[in-house]
Amino acid sequence: MGKGLKWLLIANIAIYVLQIIPVAGNYITYWGALIPFNVFTRGHVWRLVSYMFLHDQVAIWHLLFNMLALWMFGIELEQMWGTRRFVNFYFLAGILSGLFSVIMWKSFIIGASGAVLAILTAYAIYFPNRQVLMFFIFPVPVRWAVAIIGFVSLAGSLTSAGGIAHLTHLGGIVVALLYVRYFGQLVALKDHLAGLRQEKDRRKKAEEYLRKQRYFEDVIDPILKKIHDRGMESLSREEKRILKRASKQNKERIKKSRVIPFDIFK
Repeated sequence: MGKGLKWLLIANIAIYVLQIIPVAGNYITYWGALIPFNVFTRGHVWRLVSYMFLHDQVAIWHLLFNMLALWMFGIELEQMWGTRRFVNFYFLAGILSGLFSVIMWKSFIIGASGAVLAILTAYAIYFPNRQVLMFFIFPVPVRWAVAIIGFVSLAGSLTSAGGIAHLTHLGGIVVALLYVRYFGQLVALKDHLAGLRQEKDRRKKAEEYLRKQRYFEDVIDPILKKIHDRGMESLSREEKRILKRASKQNKERIKKSRVIPFDIFK
């Protein structure tokens, strides 16, 4: 088991333990649940993350099913993607699937189901023919399990049946489909933008170097020539100030000019 999956499981279980503490647990659940109205009108943006780590305080199966699915399907994904990408995907899926629930304006949503269904969907894309037990009874290919859950979630979101956040479930499936389909293009775009930034930085450094070169040629070199021809005593106070400042920026260049036989600003 990878580090990312291990800490996600630990975090979910630990927070559930806090949830079942009398009084304090209710407070944690209330302030951590996803309530779209509070997110968009009161600035409770943390709810888009915190709701993923909260579960039904009475029905422990809510936590157990989510963690079982996360463990079953997350192990291979983390091995294939690496911990960083796996954890980033988990949080991205949880946040975006939560945003899918904005239509349920004043709903009270908790659970990792959106993120877990995104993990299951991604798994089904990579391993479509793996068998799973639907409802722990019927063996079906994992792609059909995702299709059935997606259909139920879509139907539930249209009919508002039950107390399940169907739109959140559907959001997790959609996020996973889009992520796997376009991840390569997003990485290529990111690399392209990084290349453009590097090229911009390179040009900026080159322009800065040329600017300094021109400054020395236009301002410092004439002062050095004046010293060579007429001595230090011929410099004005302003010329000495300019030369002193230039010596701090590029002392080696001034020394290489060989017109000053000693370090005048030592």
